[in-house]
Amino acid sequence: MLKRLRGAVVPILAILVSLLVLAPLIRIGGAGVMDGYRELLKSTFGSLVGLGSWLTASLPLILVGLGVALPYRAGLFNVGGEGQLITGALVGVYVGTSFEGGPGAFLLPMLGAFGAAACLGALAGWLKTRGMHEIVTTIMLNFVVLFLITFLLRGSLKEPGLPYAASRAVADGFRFHRFLDNKLPYGLIVTLVIVVAASWLTEYTRFGWRLRLLGLSDAVAERQGIDVKRTRIAALALGGGLAGLGGVVELLGNQYRLGANFSPGWGFTAIAVALLARGNLLVVLPFALYFGFLQNGEVRLQSILGLPGNLILILAASPVIIVAAVYGYQTFRRAVRVAPDA
Repeated sequence: MLKRLRGAVVPILAILVSLLVLAPLIRIGGAGVMDGYRELLKSTFGSLVGLGSWLTASLPLILVGLGVALPYRAGLFNVGGEGQLITGALVGVYVGTSFEGGPGAFLLPMLGAFGAAACLGALAGWLKTRGMHEIVTTIMLNFVVLFLITFLLRGSLKEPGLPYAASRAVADGFRFHRFLDNKLPYGLIVTLVIVVAASWLTEYTRFGWRLRLLGLSDAVAERQGIDVKRTRIAALALGGGLAGLGGVVELLGNQYRLGANFSPGWGFTAIAVALLARGNLLVVLPFALYFGFLQNGEVRLQSILGLPGNLILILAASPVIIVAAVYGYQTFRRAVRVAPDA
């Protein structure tokens, strides 16, 4: 575990460098550097409301990040987090609007969302065993889900009388309410439990061992008696299920409805989160919180200082580019050292 935590040093340094890059960009945008940093910090840590907004924005990123990181350990690249997240929210809406709910009722839409999104991931895994690359299939399944939601929001899913395309709100008995003067989301507790459980699964179980071996090499995994095809399907299914939980937690704890703009792109941002965490599910947590911090401060930087929203996009992309450059250079150096002996 300590070795994997040390592996997060380069991504953390990359984040710090990206924050330093903020200074000249703020100047180019016509605002004071210290004003920019101050407003960015104030958006999250200036009040309990800002803190709650930050945590709420981070929860889907944490869960979808887990959904990308878990298959990544097995050498699989799940790009379908966006579709899986929407699938989880769709099932949550169906359950949350079909029943009244009550104590512990939130488990029902969560289980349904996990199962439905896991089926989506398992389909991509099954297609992988038939020779289709998971990047292609998960991207295509994103479009299938998004087109389906668009169709449903224009028809049976849309609540009559609303001036915009959105479903009915889930019943109050299913919702995650808030604590500390109604500021912090109870979904945070649920998410932390899922993070711990998923980390334990990948670090301390035989299944996690299989994932690691498969991530090293198919040949190594086969020599250890691992069913490669079945493990790939299971990895993508679990990844899809975790991403689906991201959708239902956002639904039950924040938006309460499924609309056309339910997700601002959490499924794609989570890919960067998982890459920075290098497949370590526990390390997904701080990186997801960092991206949630940027997203939380974006509106304030625009409204208070008049800075462009693309500034946050640059800050989000910078760590990924830096990490890719560092590890790419390390791989090149290893190849150069091995080449004379080949």
